[in-house]
Order: sequence, then structure tokens, then C-alpha cells
Amino acid sequence: MAQAAAAERADLSAAYVKLISAEGHVFHVERKCAVVAGTIRAMLAGEFREASGEIRFPEISTPILERVIRYFHHKVKWSNSTSPPPEFPIEPEFALDLLMAANYLDC
Repeated sequence: MAQAAAAERADLSAAYVKLISAEGHVFHVERKCAVVAGTIRAMLAGEFREASGEIRFPEISTPILERVIRYFHHKVKWSNSTSPPPEFPIEPEFALDLLMAANYLDC
């Protein structure tokens, strides 16, 4: 029974990654969504300590990281669609910070 529970936790940890904002807010994100970002994909695949599935972003605030994660989900949802995807909404007050985060994350 304990082995089954441990195996289930391992499966969940493989399916999700933990992204942590500058303020310490933790987001559990599906791995397939997180790897939309080239930087995260490289961190998870390489010999980095982040390969364990926990990535800290000391320079990305919680509201910006939340919007970036929303974009990951938006991109995954519409990536195989035959119709054009709807425009991803970006509030003007967050535009510059989102641009800098997207540049850093390569997404």
C-alpha cells in the first residue's frame, strides 16, 4: 500500500513542475504546459538543480508569473487547432514586465 502511494506521488511529480515567484508563491503547473518555455524545458532536461521539478524565479513577480502560466495553457490548448487561436489578452500595465519575462523564458 505504501509503495503504491509513493509511486502515485512520483507520477504526479513527473506530471507537474513547481514554479516559484519572486515573492515565494508556488504554482503547480502541468509539465506539458511548462515546457512551452524554452528556458524551462532546458532547465528540466539538463543537469541543473531545477531538473528536480522545482524552479525559482527571483526576478519574476507573482502577477507576471501567473499571466505567463496562463499563456502556457493558452498555447497548449490552441497548438493543434485548425482554427486560428483567439488573441491572448494582455493588460497594458503588465505589457513591459510580460515582455521581459517572455524574453527570459524564451516563450
